[in-house]
Amino acid sequence: MAVGFANTRSSPRRDRIEGIDRWHAWSDARDGLRTLGRAVDADGLAELRAVRDDVQEVLRAAALARTPDHAAAERLLWLARTPPPFGLGWRGDRYELTVPPDGTPAAALAHHLASAAVGLLVTGPPLAVCQGENCLKLFVATRADRRWCDGAACGNRARVRSHHRRHNRPDV
Repeated sequence: MAVGFANTRSSPRRDRIEGIDRWHAWSDARDGLRTLGRAVDADGLAELRAVRDDVQEVLRAAALARTPDHAAAERLLWLARTPPPFGLGWRGDRYELTVPPDGTPAAALAHHLASAAVGLLVTGPPLAVCQGENCLKLFVATRADRRWCDGAACGNRARVRSHHRRHNRPDV
């Protein structure tokens, strides 16, 4: 969940949760987040995008074995340490997050996603960053030789650039 959330910003120019419709598409694809995700308003989305940027910063730092931005790490820890502003409800055949009367959908989701990121850092598998040009995505490092988030996308673009460099060099 934390990696998927961080990867909603896949490049400096591409944000998969930029608008409320795109946010709904992303949250709808995650069963337990669908109902709360649909209840997020524009202000809540701005809050969630800020949390996403912090999650991405901290997870990227972990993948690169560097110290993360202190403020981003502190904001995530604060969210993860606060009492959960959500509950669990049974809906159909699964559990989903619910919001208490004094809470907001965005606060509940922010807490859940920040906690997922902290949990991943502490107990999760090792992470890696995509080596694709301008790609900001992370992935679980299941193989030591994996270099791209997606071999068909970033990997193919890298191979095409390499081929172009090899075959279009001026004669020396």
